[in-house]
Amino acid sequence: MRITEGLATAASVSCLLLLAACGGGGDGSTPNTQLDRQPSPSMLSLSDARTAGQSESRSAAAAAAGNLPSFGSVTQSSNAGTVAGTTGDSATTSFDGRNVRVTVRRADGSRLSLDPASARVAAKEDYEPIVPGYTYQGTGLLDYTDTSVSIAAIYVNWNDRDRSDYLAGGYWMHFVGSVDPLRVDGAEIGAFVDGPELSGAPNLPVRGTASYRGEAGGFYGYASTAGTEIGEFAADAEFSADFSSNTISGCLGCNGGATVSGVAVSSAGQAVEFADEIVPVRLRLGQAAFGSGGTFRNRDVTLERDDATVTSTTGSWGGRFSNIPDSAGDPRLAAGTAGAEWTEADGSQGAMVGAWYGIKN
Repeated sequence: MRITEGLATAASVSCLLLLAACGGGGDGSTPNTQLDRQPSPSMLSLSDARTAGQSESRSAAAAAAGNLPSFGSVTQSSNAGTVAGTTGDSATTSFDGRNVRVTVRRADGSRLSLDPASARVAAKEDYEPIVPGYTYQGTGLLDYTDTSVSIAAIYVNWNDRDRSDYLAGGYWMHFVGSVDPLRVDGAEIGAFVDGPELSGAPNLPVRGTASYRGEAGGFYGYASTAGTEIGEFAADAEFSADFSSNTISGCLGCNGGATVSGVAVSSAGQAVEFADEIVPVRLRLGQAAFGSGGTFRNRDVTLERDDATVTSTTGSWGGRFSNIPDSAGDPRLAAGTAGAEWTEADGSQGAMVGAWYGIKN
C-alpha cells in the first residue's frame, strides 16, 4: 500500500513543504520517467537529488527520528552525539532582513552551511503571514560539489518593523557520492527551529494551562511491495501545556491529516512526481516534562493511519517555549522538531522528521 492514493501522474513538485501548505513556485523540473536518468551537474535539480538516494534518505530519516533533539536552537538529526540516542548536530541561523543562512555544526566538529548568497535558490515563495505585521517566506536551496549534494527547505517568519525578531525552521539533507554520474553513497538529514526568542530561558507561569496551534512539516520516506516514495509533508499542529504540572503534549495531523508531495517509484522502476495528496495520518506526541529553561523532549510518539494498521512506532520529539510573553504572561509560542519510524501490518515501512511551531490561542 502506498502512503498516497491516486497519484497525480502529470504533476511536478512545485515547492518544498514546511510549516505551510504548498503555494506554487518551484524548480520547474518535470516528472522523472526512469531511475537512471543522469542530469548534467549544471542542470541538477532538487528532484534529481532527492530521487537518487531514496533508500539512503529513508535510513537517515529513521536515524534522525530515533535521536532526541538537542538544544541551543532545537535540532534533530541523523548524526548522534557522544550520548547515544541524542542528536549531536546543532543548526543555527542568521537573518539579514531578506535571507536566512543556516549553519550546521556536526557532531564530528565539521560545518555545513546553506546560504542563498552562495547556493542555488531552487524555489522561493511568499506565504500568508502567520500573524499580522509579519512576513512569511520559504526558500529551497541546492548546493553541490563533485562528491556531495546539499539541499534545504528553510522557512522564516519576521516582524516587518523589527527584522531581528524572526523565527526560522526547516530541514536539510546532505548526500555524499558522485554528481556526474549522479550516485548517492550516504545521506544525513536534520530538522531545526531557531530564532532570538528561542535563545534564552522564558519566564514560565507557575500555574494554568495554554493551548498552541500552528503547523508542521518536513521530510518523509516510505517503502512497500508496490514501490517507494520520498517527499515532504505538511500538517496542522496542536499542543496543550500545563504549567502547574510542567508538561506539554501535542499532535501533528489531528486536524485533517497530512498533505504530501514528492516522487513515487514503482517496483518496476517507473517514477512519477505528485503534489498535494492528503493522507489520513496523525503523529501523537506524548506528554513531555519541561523545567525552568523551557525545553522539553521525550520518546513518546505514536503514528496512526485511518487507511492502514500501524503495528509499531519509534521516534522522539521535543521543543522549547518562546522567551517572549503574550499579554497574559504565557510564552507566545512553542516550537520544535519531531520524528517517527513506523511499520504497518503488511510490512510497509516509513520514516519522517520535521519541524513544528504553535502560537498561543
